Amino acid sequence: MRKNRSLFYEIIYTFISLAKGMAVTFVNMWRKKVTLMYPEKRWELPDNYRGIPTLPTDPATGKDKCLACGSCARVCPEQIITIEHEVGEDKKRRLKEFKIDVSRCMFCGLCTEACPTKGLAMSHHYELTSFTKEEMVYNLEKLHELGGQFPAEPEPENTGEDSDKQDEKAVGGEK
Repeated sequence: MRKNRSLFYEIIYTFISLAKGMAVTFVNMWRKKVTLMYPEKRWELPDNYRGIPTLPTDPATGKDKCLACGSCARVCPEQIITIEHEVGEDKKRRLKEFKIDVSRCMFCGLCTEACPTKGLAMSHHYELTSFTKEEMVYNLEKLHELGGQFPAEPEPENTGEDSDKQDEKAVGGEK
């Protein structure tokens, strides 16, 4: 008797679950579609999106801001950044080679936070496919290409006598 009762409940439960599933399908059939036709349309990424680390160039000088100090390589938890430098005639380090193995990068952003000149930036690139693992090691030229340029710094708007008045007001003096 018990087996028959259990079988009866299983049959009823099957039809109830089927009805619930069809109800969910029917409700979602009329909702707005969220599928993105990817190759034609791109995702709108948030400002704080962390893509691959890149080396943008300074628009004023045309060079990157990297000092070749190696702090990004030391702080990287995966140890994927390799830096080679040379000492110039003026006794300053010049960046000779900068490589990042993007296949192992976990996009944590620690390398950009450790950079004293903020010369390393996280990009908005998320298409990182390749056919070989060697293509996933980005060199200096590729990082410059992906990084683009730093945004130009805005010039101060207030100059001359107006800025003196504002400075005095901030300090508490009156004129």
